[in-house]
Amino acid sequence: MRTTHPRLERATPDAFGRFASRRRADFQAELEREIGSLRLDFPGVDNALATALGVGATPGRRWRPLLALATAEALGADVDERLFHVALAVEMTHTASLVLDDLPCMDDDAERRGEPSTHRLIGAGGAVLIAIGLLARAAELLGDTGPAGGELARSWGYTFGLAGMSGGQVVDLSSGANARGAMRRLYRRKSTALVAFAVDAAARLSSCPEVERDALEGYGRDLGWAYQLADDVADRLEDAETGRMTQPSRASRMGPRVLERALGRLERSRSLCDDGYELLASAAVAVAHFPTEAARC
Repeated sequence: MRTTHPRLERATPDAFGRFASRRRADFQAELEREIGSLRLDFPGVDNALATALGVGATPGRRWRPLLALATAEALGADVDERLFHVALAVEMTHTASLVLDDLPCMDDDAERRGEPSTHRLIGAGGAVLIAIGLLARAAELLGDTGPAGGELARSWGYTFGLAGMSGGQVVDLSSGANARGAMRRLYRRKSTALVAFAVDAAARLSSCPEVERDALEGYGRDLGWAYQLADDVADRLEDAETGRMTQPSRASRMGPRVLERALGRLERSRSLCDDGYELLASAAVAVAHFPTEAARC
């Protein structure tokens, strides 16, 4: 029997696609300016930094920083310099996490988006220092957002710290998806913490009431986990093409339910402007797309 997800079935990626088309170039321009300000005039390091951030090289989808900007627009706020600082900090944090994930002592990946991993360009030590530099710059940017800067920087520290992304990665290295209970919840934060922060930081700068921010942060947390589950489903479908998958994965059953829950949280936010729900619901289904296997569950 097919499980129904009414909110998910009504949502389409179109509104977020239009928003991304309108804002991606603006964000890229801001990122390129940041790269210019961070240059050390040391070609090897400068090239590795630009490659990691996808400037002059293959970029990522940029959906996390775009989600921060979309959250502000969904709340009727002006997308100003402070919001771009949040978006840049989110992208730099995400990039730092990828640089660290690719290290030989972690996932040991030689490539990222078809380009050499940072440690392949400047060595493991250089890669670690670039990641630290990106994290430091993210904290600077958040601290430079006006009166809310201190609270944003505190929240960001929690996001990347042992209670968030770093702790989740520690659990992944030691137990992975087999973790249970509190360790399972911490494991999920390696995927959920930054997305929740992106939404909450944008909402905070948009003067969203705290009770409304709680609902939006929950939406971001669910979206981060749904994205990870969708990625797992995509990996299994690739395996199916080689005959290695024998049955639908748990991710394909859980993912649409988590995404449906994220949209339910959006409905509880009364601060969204007229088209705000549509924009963020659209972002959810654009980011966490569940292909054929999930559609059968």
